[in-house]
Amino acid sequence: MMKLYTKITTLLLLFIAFSLSAQVYDDARYDIILKQLKLSSSNVHNQLYTEKKMPNLEDSYIIVVPILLGKLEDDGFSVKNTILITDSQGRIKNKYIDNTEFGSDAIMLDSFVIDTGLYKLNSAIRAFGITANYRGSSKPNPYSSSDISLYYPEGKTLKKILDSYNLMTYSGEWDMNCSGEFEEDNSVIIVDQLRTNGFANLKIKIENIKTIGKEVNGECIENKTSKISYKTLKFNKSVYQ
Repeated sequence: MMKLYTKITTLLLLFIAFSLSAQVYDDARYDIILKQLKLSSSNVHNQLYTEKKMPNLEDSYIIVVPILLGKLEDDGFSVKNTILITDSQGRIKNKYIDNTEFGSDAIMLDSFVIDTGLYKLNSAIRAFGITANYRGSSKPNPYSSSDISLYYPEGKTLKKILDSYNLMTYSGEWDMNCSGEFEEDNSVIIVDQLRTNGFANLKIKIENIKTIGKEVNGECIENKTSKISYKTLKFNKSVYQ
């Protein structure tokens, strides 16, 4: 099978897997959480609701509650997240109402994924990430992207220190057979040993991949080029920039 088609299919399957995983949660904990928030399930985009156990804190779960702004329509919706840390029963320890509005229309908001990677920013603070994944619906013009935000517990709330940083963007245009051009940017966050204002710098490794496909003598030929670059985000006493 043609390589470009295989790659596009693989990306779509990855996003479907993200979406399915985001729908798995504990029903009893969910009910207790909604009661504390004084919400009904109709107020929540339940397919985007997700949770994950914190590896560094005992009896603690990160919960993402996507609260609908208006109605859930077939052609689009908007949500704002209430982010919680609860115990295993669902009792709220930390609560943060995120002001970022996530919209879904021609570009579909597909899932939220909780990232409990080792974001050790100093001796006292370990952050976690929440990634918003998007995908387009056009087959001739495939598109997908992922944006990450970082948070850490502070008192009875959370502190947001990185806002919707783009981790991945994939886009292209092709004839649905072979000929086409695609571009992909993939970023990896590396916690640096150097610090600014008491917080570790975030070194970003970015790989840019450009792919051109064309048919030559009945065979689909793929030409790919890759370039690596780096950038550094520093803590400015409030957020990473």
